[in-house]
Amino acid sequence: MDNSRNYQKVVEIHDHAMGILRSMKIPPYPSQYKKFFDQLFAESADEALRKDQENVDQKILGDSKDDVGKYLDMVENSVVSFIESHSGIASVAEIQRQHIQNAPSDSTEKFVNFIEELNALHQNMVLELEKAQVKIDELNHDLQEARATLTTDLLTKVGNRQGFMEDIEPAIEAGASKPLSMVLIMIDVDNFKFLNDEFGYVAGDKVLFFIAQTIKSMIRTADKVYRYGGEEFAIVLNRCDVSQAQSVAEKIRAKIEQSKLLYAGKNVHVTVSAGVTVHKQGDTLDSLIERADKALYCAKKSNKNCTMLFDW
Repeated sequence: MDNSRNYQKVVEIHDHAMGILRSMKIPPYPSQYKKFFDQLFAESADEALRKDQENVDQKILGDSKDDVGKYLDMVENSVVSFIESHSGIASVAEIQRQHIQNAPSDSTEKFVNFIEELNALHQNMVLELEKAQVKIDELNHDLQEARATLTTDLLTKVGNRQGFMEDIEPAIEAGASKPLSMVLIMIDVDNFKFLNDEFGYVAGDKVLFFIAQTIKSMIRTADKVYRYGGEEFAIVLNRCDVSQAQSVAEKIRAKIEQSKLLYAGKNVHVTVSAGVTVHKQGDTLDSLIERADKALYCAKKSNKNCTMLFDW
């Protein structure tokens, strides 16, 4: 499909999404529009259009990451400059303290007023340094929050796709010459479109939050869960073998299936499918994700609500 056909297809999806919003009298806020657009896109986009979207998404993600990176660099430089400037004050205060200690004993009366003034100035310097430390702590806190926001999914409060990429890429590089005891599990909510159609998008959002937090509560602190996209989650388990990984994935699947969810007085039955794979020596990020996706695809084709392993 060429660029002009891609453009026309995206415009058609856009028009359809806007038509639905108008007919349902839903304000076209970005979050509302995105839900309908993504659903229509998933239903009608072919492979070429999906590839085109991935290229665009990667460019936008790269641009966004560059912009935030520049902001973080600016904050870090501010912190460094602030520390350096106040460390200068500390040096002056220390010189003053040494000058007082080394003053000749026979000149005490002559310099008594001068020493008192230096002592007062020294105390002021100490107070300024205490204030400076408070400011440094605030700046560092703001810096950490900015970094966390960049890699956290706002809806589910777990890692987002960018966080997944940043966390796993160093591990992949370390595994270029040796296999790692690292497992990737891909989990997808079964029949999520039906849930949205039956109960509404607010209920769908609550289901995604519930699943993310359920997964987070069932894995170790060293392991991570990410919202990979839409209703799909990625779980990275460290220091884990195949049998342990399948057990973890199956426990998560069973826990979600057995949970009793209520929304607007109605029972919401939710299940998930899971695909499991283990890191192999020389894996790239693409090859690792591809195996996990194949396992997930097999689970979906096996009547869903099950766990499958793809390890070859």
